[in-house]
Amino acid sequence: MGAFEARLAAAMAAVERGWPVFPLRPLGKVPALKDWDRRATLDRDRVEAWWRHRPYNIGISCRAAGLLVVDLDQGVPHGRDVLAELARRHGAEDPVDTYTVFTPSGGEHRYFRAPEIPLRNTVGKLGRHVDTRSAGGYVAAAGSIRHMTSGLRLYKVVRDVEPAPAPAWLVRLLSPPPPPPPPTASAVPAPRRVRAYRAAALDGEAHRVRTALPGTRANALFTAACRLGELVGAGWLDEQDAAATLLDAAARHNGVEGWTEREARHHVANGLATGRRNPRVIPDRAVPEPRAPEAGRVDW
Repeated sequence: MGAFEARLAAAMAAVERGWPVFPLRPLGKVPALKDWDRRATLDRDRVEAWWRHRPYNIGISCRAAGLLVVDLDQGVPHGRDVLAELARRHGAEDPVDTYTVFTPSGGEHRYFRAPEIPLRNTVGKLGRHVDTRSAGGYVAAAGSIRHMTSGLRLYKVVRDVEPAPAPAWLVRLLSPPPPPPPPTASAVPAPRRVRAYRAAALDGEAHRVRTALPGTRANALFTAACRLGELVGAGWLDEQDAAATLLDAAARHNGVEGWTEREARHHVANGLATGRRNPRVIPDRAVPEPRAPEAGRVDW
């Protein structure tokens, strides 16, 4: 089976499960089209038209599919050990009996049925090497292929069962806090200005990362993640969009003088977490000039 046919078959397999799909860039995990969450579909004709065009990887809209996906990354400790310990602390069993996909980087995705309440996407909030994807997030589906430093690697199903309901203790940890009091009208920038500010911030920080030289890359990536994390903390930017933009920009360094995707993910997670603690106020009239992180706050 050729690359086009294999990826099309994988996309159709997700559709069979009732999971709306959309194309990711070939051999990558960045959406290949705008408004991916709105355009994710179960329409077989549309899916076939997309995947007959190019051997795209397969994205699943977690919101549309009603999924919470827990991303357990390889590392020390491995994300699956962190999740098991977290479950133990809450008096529960390790939630292993659910649909599970091994990822090209040595991690795994555990799929759960999401509750009615929208859950947040997180990077490292539950613990080291544990991320989550739910409403507003997406995941690369089984059958997708990544180009890693060790070669081509497949997202592979290793536990082919129906997704279990999300554990109650996990739902509690991921449920959003009560909304803050609404700001005064004068404190809220116009939506168009917010979009322009956000786009400029994403482009600027991605450029910072892409053009960083060996020896400066870790600091450049951490700093960029801090600055975007400030927008995430303020509610102006989706955390997964920020992480995906930075990791895509950092991918050009993979394999160059020892740089790895694992290192990039580490700095992105730390930077976003640091920035979230310092939400940024977007002035009503401003060109993005994000603040640098405070001295002594680099924690890798």
